Amino acid sequence: MIGLQFIVKVYNGTYKKLAEKLEIAPPTIMAWLSNKRPIPKAKLEALSKLFKIEEEYFTKELNEVEKIQIQKEYLRRLSRRESFEMPDFITDDDGVTHEYTRWVDPYEDERRMLDQELQIEALILSLRSMLYTELYANNISDVRRTLETLERLSELFDEELPEDLNESEQRDWLQRQNKRMSAIRSLIYYMVIPQRGFGQFMRGQDAIDDDIYDLIVKHDLKRD
Repeated sequence: MIGLQFIVKVYNGTYKKLAEKLEIAPPTIMAWLSNKRPIPKAKLEALSKLFKIEEEYFTKELNEVEKIQIQKEYLRRLSRRESFEMPDFITDDDGVTHEYTRWVDPYEDERRMLDQELQIEALILSLRSMLYTELYANNISDVRRTLETLERLSELFDEELPEDLNESEQRDWLQRQNKRMSAIRSLIYYMVIPQRGFGQFMRGQDAIDDDIYDLIVKHDLKRD
């Protein structure tokens, strides 16, 4: 699927209407989509101007990050056009109710979900690029170690609650699993995020955080 097909779908368009705007016959668009004919430069410029999207996106195979970015832009335009004001009320500390006007974005939840999807897909794309870089730049044993680490992390995150546990054992398992997840997050956080200024480490909030932080400092693993 080239970008043109995806973009028309996201924008709820039809090839017939698009052909009318481009002043061409609908079969011409179908020839573009099937790669039987390239999109002429003049029509690429017209498409870019019509959708306000860069020309390259119409002819390439889009990755997931690019697809989400296009969806986000479409929703942003809808939000600007369809958001509205509505009266609301707030009660202050003295118990007095005040009326105010707030903006309502009907696409807020959908946009927030796309933001999260974009973060995930961008991370996957970056990780894939890193793995291929290691594959061609380093020896196979280095790549194997990286893959093994990722596989173990995946196993830990995918681990499911055993079905043969009683209610008490299930609570203990879930509590231990939550501690594992917290420990992994803390380990990565303290190794990657510089601990100065904003987000500075505060001792005493969690015993396991203290231990992990001390271990990282002891072995000089903290990023400067």
